Amino acid sequence: MKTKYILSSLILGGCLFSMTSCLDKLDIEQHGVTKIDDFYQTDNDAEEAIIACYDEWKTTYQPAFWVKNLLSDDCYSGGESWTAASGNLLGTYLFDAGFGNISSLYQNLFNVVYDANMVLENVGEDSDIKLRARAEAKVFRAMAYIELISLWGTPPLVDHVLQLGGYALPNGDKTTLWNFVNTDLQDAIDSGYLSEKSGVDDWTYRITKQFAQALLGKAYIYQQNWSAAATVLDEVIDSGKYDLYADFENVQTTKGEANCESLFESNYVYDANQVNNMSDMIWVYTNWRGDRLSFDAEGSYTQLYTNQGWGFFNPTKEAYDAFVAEEGEDGYRLNASIKTYDQIKAMGVSLQEGKVMPDNAGLFSWKYRSYNEDCIQLYFLRCPNNLRAMRYAEVLLYAAEAHVQGGGDISKALDYVNQVRTRARLTPLGAVTMDDIKKERRLELWMEGCRYQDLVRWGDAATVLADRGKERPQLQWNAAGTEEEIDWAAQTNPTAGFKAGKHELLPFPTTEMNVNSAMTQNPGY
Repeated sequence: MKTKYILSSLILGGCLFSMTSCLDKLDIEQHGVTKIDDFYQTDNDAEEAIIACYDEWKTTYQPAFWVKNLLSDDCYSGGESWTAASGNLLGTYLFDAGFGNISSLYQNLFNVVYDANMVLENVGEDSDIKLRARAEAKVFRAMAYIELISLWGTPPLVDHVLQLGGYALPNGDKTTLWNFVNTDLQDAIDSGYLSEKSGVDDWTYRITKQFAQALLGKAYIYQQNWSAAATVLDEVIDSGKYDLYADFENVQTTKGEANCESLFESNYVYDANQVNNMSDMIWVYTNWRGDRLSFDAEGSYTQLYTNQGWGFFNPTKEAYDAFVAEEGEDGYRLNASIKTYDQIKAMGVSLQEGKVMPDNAGLFSWKYRSYNEDCIQLYFLRCPNNLRAMRYAEVLLYAAEAHVQGGGDISKALDYVNQVRTRARLTPLGAVTMDDIKKERRLELWMEGCRYQDLVRWGDAATVLADRGKERPQLQWNAAGTEEEIDWAAQTNPTAGFKAGKHELLPFPTTEMNVNSAMTQNPGY
């Protein structure tokens, strides 16, 4: 006989425990433990079960931030050395199927799918709270599969909780997979049980109907179903429940949390008694590398947290030049996203004598900065900044793309793009083309994990990323030690760069391929 238990306190991890008949003497009454057959019965059980999905989704942000940003031309790797955290393998397209962040992202996304399937298989339909949990679970499952399909192409279709011996599933069919996503999202939208904001200034950390609609529009964009995408994205816009946040400079900082533009973000709470659980590692990676910099006591940088940062994700010269070409060196959106070395020197921050900063073109991320007042130091930086899944600007630009690509309402497309440009303090366009939309997505969503997938789905990746990583710059002191300079080819590798026919998709992780003989690896790996 087999008895299964589930620990309520560990429900967020989705941990299952089993004992076989050969251990009958150990199969004793458990105190504080609920049998799985007795769980999922109450509204409180349903709420705990869906919290597992919210919690698991948080684990996807960090590997996604690494993978999707470093595969783009938005940033270099950086850090203390050329090989720090092996981020250079992503930034040069020299990774293989065993690369850690790729494996972590794949696994964590399927953990979300597992948690969602647990809800859908076990939570009943006899209360509003349970029905809401089921609707939210379908959104989480679809959200995970949008990433899995767009990054890996043909992941296995897992629409139920897998049992022992049933893990070896073949690659999914892409059309079937996308239909699965479409159905999940449409079911959740039509359920009537997803939350909705009462107005633009309201806020909820729950999955909303409009976020589910935005995800469905995004899924249709990937399927090139332009008419369906335009219809559902227009519905989000016409709901009037979201707007562009006026202070773009803080759109990704703690000061801009839960703003009118955020469709969904994972919440972190400042709690000095729970420091290890109050933040994501993203912020220590993106914060400037303080041990290589000097700070003038009279400088204006003091709003920033400078005690600890690892200096990854430094802006590329290509990204900076794209901003300048559209906005000029004094552009509002540029200066809210990236600072030059001269600008940080004016704040009282400079490179320490004799030190070097690899993968740095004299450019520093400003969009993902951490404020001193929000941070706690515990071995490394802890900043409880919420992680954003989608902004309203992305909805506007997706909707504009759908209208332009599908021959829809071009006046709407122009209006949507100009809303984004107006917030960026740019002159409105008189007409809009697909090139305009590509440019706006490049600048508006810089370092938000969109660029790589955009380039791939547009068919532009092989051209734009062909030389990615072949030359990598370093901020350093000159040979005389008298002034700072940038060595534009401090690291070179002629074999680096995007390879057409291979890098449009990520490799299925080695760990997956080793245990699943039914899977076929993506080409080139």
